[in-house]
Amino acid sequence: MKYFFDFDRTVFDTESFKRAYTRRPGLGELWQQAKDVVRTFFSSSRSISKRRIFTRALGTFLSHRRFGFFPEELKDFVYPDAAAFLAANSKNCTIVTYGVRAFITAKVTNALTSFPLGDIVYTPRKKGHTIRRLTEGVDGPFAFVDDAHFQLESVQQACPNVRVVEIRRDGQKGDGRWPVIRSFDELVP
Repeated sequence: MKYFFDFDRTVFDTESFKRAYTRRPGLGELWQQAKDVVRTFFSSSRSISKRRIFTRALGTFLSHRRFGFFPEELKDFVYPDAAAFLAANSKNCTIVTYGVRAFITAKVTNALTSFPLGDIVYTPRKKGHTIRRLTEGVDGPFAFVDDAHFQLESVQQACPNVRVVEIRRDGQKGDGRWPVIRSFDELVP
């Protein structure tokens, strides 16, 4: 089975993250963050491009008034069941995320840095077209897991060959059109 997962509220505990990062850092903390970004930017041993470092820092600053997130800060916001599932199945997992590119890139790449995922795909539109493109000419079966009804509808309409699963991390009742899970432990191949 090849899995396509949403990031926020599916793999990543977005609500806890928002609560933890509502406080804006002081000038001293911002200065230290900026120094860390510059150090990474000029590091001879860096493993990511300068453009990616700049984009990540800019997006993070514009959205949360800080220059960076580091893997050790964000890894604890990955749901434990998602972390276990990704660790065991990472090569068959693709994150398909939607949002402000610079900021979501900063969150996703730092939170998931320890998982050798099949891919991370950013889309500026509904995910149905993206999932269709990712599954064309590829042997399935496929499953798509998300909490947003408009994304589930989009994938269901564009990709009849993809099993659509609604995840409810918030304890709410599901929409009723798709199977509902509350944890990755419930995923059945």
